[in-house]
Amino acid sequence: MNFDINNFNKLGYVIIKDFLSKDELEILLETSQKHYEYSLNLMENEGNYRLNSPTNLNKIEGACEYEPEFLKIAKNKILVDIAKKLINTEETLDVYISKFFPMKPKVGVSTFFHQDNFYFGGDPNTIISCALYFQDTNKENGCLRIIPESHNIGIVRHDLSSHIEGIRWIDEKILNPNMILDLELDAPYAVFFNINMIHGCYPNTSNGTRFSLAWEYIESSNNKVAHSSDNWCDRNLVG
Repeated sequence: MNFDINNFNKLGYVIIKDFLSKDELEILLETSQKHYEYSLNLMENEGNYRLNSPTNLNKIEGACEYEPEFLKIAKNKILVDIAKKLINTEETLDVYISKFFPMKPKVGVSTFFHQDNFYFGGDPNTIISCALYFQDTNKENGCLRIIPESHNIGIVRHDLSSHIEGIRWIDEKILNPNMILDLELDAPYAVFFNINMIHGCYPNTSNGTRFSLAWEYIESSNNKVAHSSDNWCDRNLVG
């Protein structure tokens, strides 16, 4: 947990390694593969599974509610302790709005440029975004793209519609391409970032999958955010 909190506050993100054992990673890869293979037979949305198109899974909504192994890693003590340090709290935390993205080879899509806080209207002092990558990432397989320090500019327009109900993206044309940082890194790793940070992913044009999880860590006492009984809005105590 050696990182500079002042550097995080300036840039809006931090990359974390060495939080998973080899056995834990293997279980997560096997679990991810199980859900990915199941999705290859889906022709339409089913339960927590949301498709880009037939047989092409966009995400599992409420991933930690749906899959015990995903909730288990959300409870990882290293990750929870880092989240508490980043938002400077001693309160217990919940995992909130968790998603699993498989990124099907050649055609997989997860997210394009957006700000998480555009969707739930939270306080960055009590909520932190977290994304975990179980496979190596690069531009070809859909790596995360972030704009450091963009958390300081407030919520920007999300003008582009998507094929997903209720989801809109930021038009990349309004962004400075010289400010975009592509995270091409060896797995496993986690990225914590401010909920106002602009981020997104490339589509997957590679021959392999790119398994990842994403969620928010939020103080358990914080009820001033969007809530719903729908699958996408899961929330569970993690420590």
